[in-house]
Amino acid sequence: MSAKMKKVGKSGLSTTVKLQMIGGVFCIPALIIVTFATIIPVIWNVVLSFCNWDGVSGMSFNGAGNYFKFFADRASLKAIGFSLVIALIATAVAMALGIGLSLLIYKVSRIEGAVYRFVFYSPVMLPLSVVGLLFTLVLATDEGLLNNILRLIGMGDLQTAWLAKKGTVLAVIGIVQGWRSSGTVMMLVYTGIIGLPIDLFESSKLDGATYRQEVRHIILPLIKPTIQLALSMCVMSAFKTYDIVFTMTGGGPGDISKTAPLKIIEQAFMFNKYGLAAANSVIYAIIVVVILGILRKGIGGDKYEY
Repeated sequence: MSAKMKKVGKSGLSTTVKLQMIGGVFCIPALIIVTFATIIPVIWNVVLSFCNWDGVSGMSFNGAGNYFKFFADRASLKAIGFSLVIALIATAVAMALGIGLSLLIYKVSRIEGAVYRFVFYSPVMLPLSVVGLLFTLVLATDEGLLNNILRLIGMGDLQTAWLAKKGTVLAVIGIVQGWRSSGTVMMLVYTGIIGLPIDLFESSKLDGATYRQEVRHIILPLIKPTIQLALSMCVMSAFKTYDIVFTMTGGGPGDISKTAPLKIIEQAFMFNKYGLAAANSVIYAIIVVVILGILRKGIGGDKYEY
């Protein structure tokens, strides 16, 4: 009897090892792609940030010179500041809209909910360049849809050059980016809500809880890991924003909306300062990682078993 159990145990162990090996083999193609598409470029970018290179002549080691130039360049520091403003506004708008829509759609019937989900998610399927061009027409100073609507309803005093004023351009770009990303947040949070046990809601109704109390004491605490994931995706997407800024303002007028991605591309491909652009991108990536860590820590992600 004991010999038979040992044999089964050995067989089970070998089967587990075989499955692990098969899983490892299937992961190799993905590992190769990630290595050549992400890991090697990141390492090369860090190495390049310590060198001077114009893309044509030989590369020369420069130490931390490019980092000193970055901190001495006010335009680069301003570009990172503009990116921070846009990213924070876009993230706040996307999270508020996405969570709010998911909580509303959750209470709608199955057929109507499917229609609403499609409608609210459809902006995510549009390319950022298309969204940027669309809102350029909507926010145009003279013939833009928004200013014309404000004039028709007697609120002409609110008309302004939305994409040409320093006080509004960054906020407008952030709102547009947040609106475009809200569909992703909505779908993630909605998926988290429908995955919660129905028993929790039935028991809360028996206790006389309102929907607002369900949201506050049941739904939001239990879907914190999902909200954390959605927040991470929004932050990374907002900080990478290039297409929508380029199509809406091109970084202008002047440089009042020139974000860090635009500045990095300008340094690299217009002025051939690849080392300086690499140093700029390294610092920018570090800032994004730190902000993302702070936000994730602030939300928390407690896991509950139910």
